[in-house]
Amino acid sequence: LLNAGALPNQDPINCLQIALRMGNYELMNLLLRHGANVNYFCRVNTTHFPSALQYALKDEVMLRMLMNYGYDVQRCFDCPRGNSSHSPYVTDGWTSTVIKDTMFCEVITLSWLKDLSGKVVRIMLDYVDHVNICWKLEAVLKEQELWPEINSILTNPRSLKHLCRLKIRECMGRLRLRCPVFMTFLPLPKCLKDYILYKEHDLYGQENFLGTY
Repeated sequence: LLNAGALPNQDPINCLQIALRMGNYELMNLLLRHGANVNYFCRVNTTHFPSALQYALKDEVMLRMLMNYGYDVQRCFDCPRGNSSHSPYVTDGWTSTVIKDTMFCEVITLSWLKDLSGKVVRIMLDYVDHVNICWKLEAVLKEQELWPEINSILTNPRSLKHLCRLKIRECMGRLRLRCPVFMTFLPLPKCLKDYILYKEHDLYGQENFLGTY
């Protein structure tokens, strides 16, 4: 169906979302290579950041796959409260009736997810320029084992090589990044193409499914 031109973003229930909930790497990869929108928003449990992330927080293979295909990581660090105190109201539930346009910091600091916060944020930092983290997220990250490494990245300039990769990816756009034909004709050395595509972090392509959290 996809080879014949079926559109993966037309169904009321997002096809990529179903693949993510199933944890089906092969189906995810197939949909993404045929243009599935990695930055879709779900109408239920609305979040400020694209909805796909909430199904991949516990799986590095899925998380890396989303990021490699152009997930909008920057939006996850877009917290309007910044360094000011967040609302003292904390809900243990996560339903559309009590949460509206939820920020990433509110989700990753929930009691059953905060232990993953260090690992998730550390992965995200591979895909962004300099970011500022809000007061609430910082408080939880300081309790994590990876905080020294995260803090070092946040407080030091990013490498020029990393910044160049981000700029090239931005100029190319998500659809060209996932198109094998386009990348074939791009007049760049293979090692540079691999770097632009984050091949070193492509756990699915490397069939590296061991040791993921």
